[in-house]
Amino acid sequence: MIKKSYAISFHLLSIRTNMIEDLLEIISNISGIISSGIFDEKGLLICYFGDREITNKIANTMQRIVNENHDQFYSLNLEPITCLTLIGDTGTSLFWPLKKSSSLAMMIDNDANLGKIRRNVEHYLPRIKELI
Repeated sequence: MIKKSYAISFHLLSIRTNMIEDLLEIISNISGIISSGIFDEKGLLICYFGDREITNKIANTMQRIVNENHDQFYSLNLEPITCLTLIGDTGTSLFWPLKKSSSLAMMIDNDANLGKIRRNVEHYLPRIKELI
């Protein structure tokens, strides 16, 4: 009996992971995205597209910014944070904090249509939150 419950739990986790991977693949096909990744509630990378190292750095840096500045964001009526955007010389970083430490992080090309990418990605966020 115990072995069956573990097998069922593993199978359900595998299905959820596959669904998350499918959503990330759809998102990653949006023009201008260089790399992206989805992180679980513990901040661990579930799946990624492109450069894993860059995706991890974006998520870790942005999560730290959110955590360290929570009070300041709240005092400015910026809570909850739905998306953080940092624009640099080599690309633009986008970060959507989801629940607990789960998130979607990505690097996009500076010439990409930022508004279009954000609108397209936000369409998939509720489903990603459900699956994490």
